[in-house]
Amino acid sequence: MQKSPKPTSQESFGVQDILYILFKHKWKILFFSILGFIASAYVFVNREVLYQSQSNILVSYVLNPGTVENYQGPPGGPGDQVITTEVEIITSEDLARKVAEAVGIEKVLPVGSEGATVVDAAGMILAHTEVVVSPGSNVIHISYSSPKPEYAVLILEELVKQYSIKHLELHRDALTYDDVSKQVEEVRLRLKQTESELDKLRTESGISTLAGATAALENQRARTKEDLMAAKAELAEKTARIEALEKSPLYRGETDPGGVKPDPKEAVQTSKVPMPVISEYKAILDLLAVLQKRELELRVKFKSGNRLVAATQEQINEADSRRKALVDKYPDLLAQAALIDKDAKTPEMDLFSEKANLASVQARANAYMKHLEEIDEQYKEQYLIGSQIEVLERHRQMEDAEYRSVEIKLKDAILVGKLDPTRMPNLRVVQTPSTPRPTYDKLTKKIVGGLAAAGVGIGVVLAFLIELLFDRRIKRPTEIHARLQLPLLLSIPYIKRRERGGLMLTHESNIPRIGTTDSSNESIVPREMTADTAIRKANHFILPYSETIRDRIIFNFEVNNVTHKPKMMAVAGLSEGAGASTIAAGLAKSFSEISGAKVLLVDLSSYHPEDSPIFGEVPRHTLTGALQLAKGPQFKRSDQNLYYASATARRDETGLTTFSPIHLYEMMPHLQASDYDYIIFDMPPIDQTSRTLTMAGLMDKVLLVLDAENTSRDALKWGYSELVKGKADVSCIFNKTRSHAPGWLIGQG
Repeated sequence: MQKSPKPTSQESFGVQDILYILFKHKWKILFFSILGFIASAYVFVNREVLYQSQSNILVSYVLNPGTVENYQGPPGGPGDQVITTEVEIITSEDLARKVAEAVGIEKVLPVGSEGATVVDAAGMILAHTEVVVSPGSNVIHISYSSPKPEYAVLILEELVKQYSIKHLELHRDALTYDDVSKQVEEVRLRLKQTESELDKLRTESGISTLAGATAALENQRARTKEDLMAAKAELAEKTARIEALEKSPLYRGETDPGGVKPDPKEAVQTSKVPMPVISEYKAILDLLAVLQKRELELRVKFKSGNRLVAATQEQINEADSRRKALVDKYPDLLAQAALIDKDAKTPEMDLFSEKANLASVQARANAYMKHLEEIDEQYKEQYLIGSQIEVLERHRQMEDAEYRSVEIKLKDAILVGKLDPTRMPNLRVVQTPSTPRPTYDKLTKKIVGGLAAAGVGIGVVLAFLIELLFDRRIKRPTEIHARLQLPLLLSIPYIKRRERGGLMLTHESNIPRIGTTDSSNESIVPREMTADTAIRKANHFILPYSETIRDRIIFNFEVNNVTHKPKMMAVAGLSEGAGASTIAAGLAKSFSEISGAKVLLVDLSSYHPEDSPIFGEVPRHTLTGALQLAKGPQFKRSDQNLYYASATARRDETGLTTFSPIHLYEMMPHLQASDYDYIIFDMPPIDQTSRTLTMAGLMDKVLLVLDAENTSRDALKWGYSELVKGKADVSCIFNKTRSHAPGWLIGQG
């Protein structure tokens, strides 16, 4: 036999619990709510009436310290911060003081406020001023309340006026004409100084840009390198030619190819100018030609003040001076040089001419090398100067941009300085102060709302305190299976006495008994009843529930493979009047309706067997008599399926004694050997000394009946745990469930 699980308490609190508490204690909540509303109405009626005027201001945008076109707003994003700033301005104490000074303290403070200061009046203005901004809107709603309607309009008008002035002062501080004009002059002087330095550097260096100067030098250096390489190649050629001439047989005095030996005397120099001088002169002429050509190229690329141009001119002057010095020293130099060029036919003259050309080429190569050195020096200087020009140019551009910006600010400062605070382009009065309407101050509204809310709150809090702290009774089926985690077999609602179809607790002849039947389906048939007969009734209120309990118990037996006979069940309550006897009688009747089933109801709960709900329908026997009756040969063939036995007391030589667990234990073999199919025991209520705790372990199923709102959680936990300790298979039946709320809140369908 599968036994019931041990209880596991699971405290949980959800929305259904809250709604149940509110529905159950609705009258308490309603009572305290009415008290709160009465108190708030009393305060509302006896407070002083104020008159409120309202004005609306549209904030299109807020000027930045930059330009008129640069503004913040409207709200809906970062502009919300702008509106918040404007609200702070309106609710500032400084603005309230200016309003109080403008309208007068006596118009702000109530009568009898002699000796009050502007600070007191400003505090009163702030207390009666209300500023509201709708979400996503850039319209500010300003309201002011005063005991006198004319003062409400007057003070609100002054408040709007002073706000416009304050708004203009705050947002044009950075745009004052003096500050901006001073800033413009400073930036202009810096820009002028930078431009002057830049022009001076360009004029002195002859460099416009760093890129242009370096590109020209790179080209000049490349061409000079090419000329130097050509000069070196020519120099090598001349050197090789001179060496070949010196090795010639004619130059060494040998016979020429015609067979005539040259005369050394004819080779004697006929000129008065030494040959080295002539060679030097020719080299100077070649050098001058090269330098003059270079000068022409440099003048095309660079200005006259360029260092390379000056250095080339200096070299030309130096070479020309050397040429003139040689001509002055040797008057025949020009003629001799021309003669040598014209009649250089002898080997000596060829050799001399080649050496002169070699000297000329060497001079040109030296000039090219010196020119490369000068280009390198010039490159370093021009790169440094070009870098300075670029730095100054960047400064000039930055200062020029700054100058343009402050010029725009100056124009804006001039424009803002001419604005009229009452005609601000970004502030527009959508609604002038309206006609005052009766209202109440913020404190009154808070008191009225607080009293009303306090009444509701006290009722709700009291309901929750009662349910969660003080009242520990079980009131809903959900508390059994969800919170206490106990098996709940069925929940039976509370049925009013007039709807029960008979109480079944007396043996009066006009009260129908449980399980009686009548084919006519009449509810009550008034007629005389004898002790052995009763009026038949088929629609007693307990029968639908007892049939459900029967079906679930049978299913439980099938699942747990309980096949022996008889199957014994016990029904017990946790308190007197829980309804265990009624449920036991109804359950016995339900089992007796099974075809061929013999059912015995054993009453162990009452000292008065005639009070049993089944008394009068079937004869009453003792437990021994009922067992003896089941042994008769006519028992199985009898049409009677329901039997009733009372074992609550018996008499012996000592008097009246109760049926104890020992008696049940002694009779268990006889009960198990009987021909009954089901034996149902109506047990006494469970308490500390109850016999039920001991006898429950001998049963196949124990039904624990709980009286709704009369069974505490602690008692249920204790009673269930004690039954489980005795190895009983226990299921709970929640009886007399009262519906304080909709059925879905208390676990009913």
